[in-house]
Amino acid sequence: MSDAYIQHQGFQGEHCCEFERTLKGEYCEEKSEVRLDGLRVCERHAKRLRLEERVAYWRAILAHIRLWSGEARSRERDDVVRLLEIERARSTAALERVHDELQESRYGDGKDGSGDGRAPPPYSS
Repeated sequence: MSDAYIQHQGFQGEHCCEFERTLKGEYCEEKSEVRLDGLRVCERHAKRLRLEERVAYWRAILAHIRLWSGEARSRERDDVVRLLEIERARSTAALERVHDELQESRYGDGKDGSGDGRAPPPYSS
């Protein structure tokens, strides 16, 4: 995000989406409807940011499960390893669901290829 920020306003004093102020930002002319972490963003970008946060959460959970599983194996705690494998499977499934939801929010449902009428970003995260 840049310190040199120009506030965009519509004719009626409405604020435009401030998604460009995020690290993954792109310019958006939609009306901001949601206040999220100090930014005014449109509903579509608010959903996207929340989903990206959930993806990061599940990745962190999986990293901890890998760490704890290694420790449990080194201590020969097969009971704990089995429980962690169950949690790994659940967390992986949750991550896949959130990731699919994020992809759908970015590109539409994919049924007709139209998405939301916007081109996909030049790279994906």
